[in-house]
Formats: sequence, C-alpha cells, structure tokens
Amino acid sequence: MTQAKTIYLATWDHKHGQDISAHTTDEGAFQQCVAWMRETLEEWVDYHSSDEEAYYSSLSDSDLFDSWPEITGDNEFMSVQDLQLHEVAVQQANVEGSVDTAHIGA
Repeated sequence: MTQAKTIYLATWDHKHGQDISAHTTDEGAFQQCVAWMRETLEEWVDYHSSDEEAYYSSLSDSDLFDSWPEITGDNEFMSVQDLQLHEVAVQQANVEGSVDTAHIGA
C-alpha cells in the first residue's frame, strides 16, 4: 500500500543559482523564504534613504514575500512548492539474489 506524504520546498532563485530547503509544513518553508529575504534585504535597498530602509524593514512577512521580485528588480524569486512523497513497501525477494520488480509499471 502506498501512503503519500507532503513536504514543502522553499526555493530561492538568484544570480548564483538556486537554494532549496525542505520542510514538513507550508509555514516552515514560507518562513525560510522570509528569513532569506530579511538576510539579504540590505543588498537591494538603498540604505542611504532612511525612509526606504524603514519602509522595507516594516513590511509584514507576507508583504515582503509578495514584493520580493519588485524589490530585486525581477532578479530574484522565492516560492513555496508542495511535493508528494510516496512510501512503497518493497516485498522481500523469494530467491536470494533476485530483485522484486513488481512495483515497476509496464
């Protein structure tokens, strides 16, 4: 019998490639994205302007997430994706050295 489990991937696409972090909850993956954003916000915000600094620092997590492409000039993107994992019970081989291929579709 197959049981489906869900994991949530926090994905950060940036100029150096992609970072991915796996989580057991949607909220955990979302919070990872927000942590990445807050850690790198100073790279994207003109900190010579205290008004801009105060504005972006005061955004809620949700508003920051939604605004990230605009903040980065469409150079970085964050997303949370759900992924189904499946557990398949593998039967013991009846003959030593044989392989059970019953789970492989035809």
